[in-house]
Amino acid sequence: MIKRKKAATLRKAIALMLLLILGCMVTGCGFASDGPFGWGMTHHTTPVAIGHASTGYKEGKACIYSFMGAISLGDAGIEAAMRDGGIKDVFTIDSYTQSFFGTYTRQCTIIIGS
Repeated sequence: MIKRKKAATLRKAIALMLLLILGCMVTGCGFASDGPFGWGMTHHTTPVAIGHASTGYKEGKACIYSFMGAISLGDAGIEAAMRDGGIKDVFTIDSYTQSFFGTYTRQCTIIIGS
C-alpha cells in the first residue's frame, strides 16, 4: 500500500514538472520577437527605419542567439551590422526573427546601405 502511494506521488510530481515545462514553452519563454510570432515557429522580417542614403548595394547583419530562453549571446546592434557590411551610409534597417518552439531563437538587425 505504501509503495503504491509513493509511486502515485512520484507520477504526480513528474506530471507537474512536465506541465510547468510545457507552460513555459507555451507562454513564450525563449521567444524574442518584435512582430507577430508563432507558438511553434517564427520566421519574419520587419522594417525598422529608413536612412539618409538614396540607395544601397551592401548588406550587413548582426545577430543575437537565445537557447531555451536561458542563454542569450551576441550583438544585434546597428553599429555591429554596419561594421559587418562595411556600410557608412544607411538606406534601410530591418529586423529578422527566427524561432523554433522557443528552444532556439535568432534575432538579427539587417542594414542595407553603401
